[in-house]
Amino acid sequence: MIVKIFNKVGLRAYVFSFAFSLAAIFLINYCKHHKDWSLNNIFEILVLWVIFALFTLYVSYLQSKKLSSKLSGIHLLTFPLVFLFFPNGPGLVISKIIIGIILVYSEHLFIRAFFTKPKNKYLFDLSILISIIVLFNKALLIFYVFPFLAAFSQKLFSIKSLIALLFPILFIPFTFYGLAIIAPLDILGPVNYTLKIQPWEYLDQTNADWVWFIILSISIYVTIFKRPKGNEKSSAFLYMTIWLYSSLFIGFLGLNLGQERWLLSFVPAAFFFGVFIENIRSDRLKNSIIFLGVLFIVFFKLFSFEVL
Repeated sequence: MIVKIFNKVGLRAYVFSFAFSLAAIFLINYCKHHKDWSLNNIFEILVLWVIFALFTLYVSYLQSKKLSSKLSGIHLLTFPLVFLFFPNGPGLVISKIIIGIILVYSEHLFIRAFFTKPKNKYLFDLSILISIIVLFNKALLIFYVFPFLAAFSQKLFSIKSLIALLFPILFIPFTFYGLAIIAPLDILGPVNYTLKIQPWEYLDQTNADWVWFIILSISIYVTIFKRPKGNEKSSAFLYMTIWLYSSLFIGFLGLNLGQERWLLSFVPAAFFFGVFIENIRSDRLKNSIIFLGVLFIVFFKLFSFEVL
């Protein structure tokens, strides 16, 4: 029954996805604030739900522009489901939401830079966006691998490609630090983080972190054993694979991420969990995994936050 609703991307799938998202966000909010929960929390729930719904529509729209590697209906279910498994911190981290939005759009540009002309335009835009997120956190330099891969994929590595690749890398930081001299620090300061290492420690992890590692383990399994066929699908899969492993590298070293150490891994984890469910042939098994997963994580949240 559950799988049939999400067999394809359509109005019914979106309605159920948004309803599930709202229920998931309400549950998490109630668990976090159950001791002093009031009607005032409804506004916070609705704000987060609107952000989540808009992000889902944003991802769906970008995926619909692809020729072959379109977002399947099951991803509309796995996004809110994986969000339930995420070890939620004290609140929204706006900078990481912006980074996530940019990285999702960068995946769109990455594919375009491989398969659509004019390639150098998409390469240039991709290099600009990665240069922007590096301003938030120098650890995100690792994502320069995307424009470099796009550049080296071209048969002839021309002067135009070199300019499209390197000009934003040099221009964006130069412009930012130039503005920092003129503008007040309280405007530009929050973006210019100093790189720090806060290594992951085994004994400091909560039960919620260990539950999240279940999703990450499934994602890693998919990257190794469920590689797709087809150039565009393979490129999208490669992008998400690099994003996943980069987020794990940054998360385990705690490279000045502050709250929500694992938030950067949410989108690729949701993507790969959707691929995992999609590759199961039996609808009955899919339904069972989804139902038991929801049942487990709901009771886990209730006991973890001492609601029960």
